[in-house]
Amino acid sequence: MVTNGWWFSKGERAEACFGIEIDAAWKNFADHWNRLLLDEYMRDGGTYRYRRYSAFEYDATDGIFRLLPHAPYEQSKSVNHLNGGFKRYFEPLENSFIDHPVLEKILTGFCRILCEAARHDRWNIKIHPYRIVARDGVNGKPAPEGLHQDGVDFIACYMIGRVNVTGGMSMITDASKEFLGEVEMNSPNDFVICNDRETFHDVSSIVAENLKMPYAYRDVLVIAFEKL
Repeated sequence: MVTNGWWFSKGERAEACFGIEIDAAWKNFADHWNRLLLDEYMRDGGTYRYRRYSAFEYDATDGIFRLLPHAPYEQSKSVNHLNGGFKRYFEPLENSFIDHPVLEKILTGFCRILCEAARHDRWNIKIHPYRIVARDGVNGKPAPEGLHQDGVDFIACYMIGRVNVTGGMSMITDASKEFLGEVEMNSPNDFVICNDRETFHDVSSIVAENLKMPYAYRDVLVIAFEKL
């Protein structure tokens, strides 16, 4: 990641590095995605995104993740041309999500990677669980703003699960928007992490595979890291 600006890992490697297993605790953690709320701030009029939001601070000297007081989420218009430039008031993460041991393992694993790669110990961490849904005639857009940066130092996307969908291909470019790579996260614990100062990223739309099934969705955990 230091040389290329991004890194993709399959779930098996993440499970080994982060100490995560697909067990009852994992399934309990993933169940929180069933309680995300409709994003009512989509300026494209879309009703395909469900989410919550909370933020932490982390200091490697004591290894503690400190929950910050809940606040609206803001991005500048220059960073997010679709939904930036105003405050978005999302519901916070549930307490059971915040305190979940699986979340702690994921955050600890990423912080260990970034503290070493960036040689930096203090981080603001923004947590965005997303469910993107697809319906008959309506594709879900994981990245409705298109190829973009998020205005942070590093951005990670961690796969929770996908049901009855095709698409959702992640593309990464360099700062000049020259193609670097394309990956599909299709298994739990797959992840991609990017240096947001050096790369841009996009994710293709998802499409319902079998319209006879009652639902089609893609669940991910997006985590933004900013140096303090």
